[in-house]
Amino acid sequence: MSKSAIERLIEFHDHLKLAGYGGRNKFEKAIGKSEGYLSGALKKNSAIGSDVLLEIRTMFPELNMDWLISGDGEMLKTKLGINKSKSTETRPRIPLNATAGTVSIALSGVKAEDSEDMPVVVAFSNYNYTLIVKGDSMEPEFHSGDEIACLQVTQSQYIQWGRYHALDTSQGILIKRIYDDGDCILCKSEAHDLYKDFKIPKKDIYNIALVVGLLRRY
Repeated sequence: MSKSAIERLIEFHDHLKLAGYGGRNKFEKAIGKSEGYLSGALKKNSAIGSDVLLEIRTMFPELNMDWLISGDGEMLKTKLGINKSKSTETRPRIPLNATAGTVSIALSGVKAEDSEDMPVVVAFSNYNYTLIVKGDSMEPEFHSGDEIACLQVTQSQYIQWGRYHALDTSQGILIKRIYDDGDCILCKSEAHDLYKDFKIPKKDIYNIALVVGLLRRY
């Protein structure tokens, strides 16, 4: 008996997990669903909604959607990991303590002093650059030394408020959960007891990117 679409989606997550992506809760958040979505859908043998399919296609472009929906073909369009067929293709890797404006400079195609070019990592899905996390303000979601993949947001209407974003600001680079607050952006840390919420004027932000992947070294 062939697998259902939800069973194949779980299989895809298990494949990502082997590459260090993270648990089901993180995956469910990435596709816009709440904790327990996968187990609940599996128990009910529910179909995957069109809104979820769209989110999956956006967040994980390496996934073969024909395979997910009908089981046709292979799971991945390319092998998970560094895409050796595109060995000349790179993305900037930027430390979180890089100087203000580094992200914008790196994305402009000019070599930024604080960044280094690294081979594309297919497991991170579509992304523009990676950041190396420093500090504990976003624990337990992100730990110091983690490498996160960031997808540049080019228009304000595409900002996904309430999710993790990287901000290149006049004061430096930040990774926060962000919320719209008029002429400012409200930034929240995960370690609420140690780091208070704060606001950044939108005019002081050079670049905004959605966090779309995580690589953790053990």
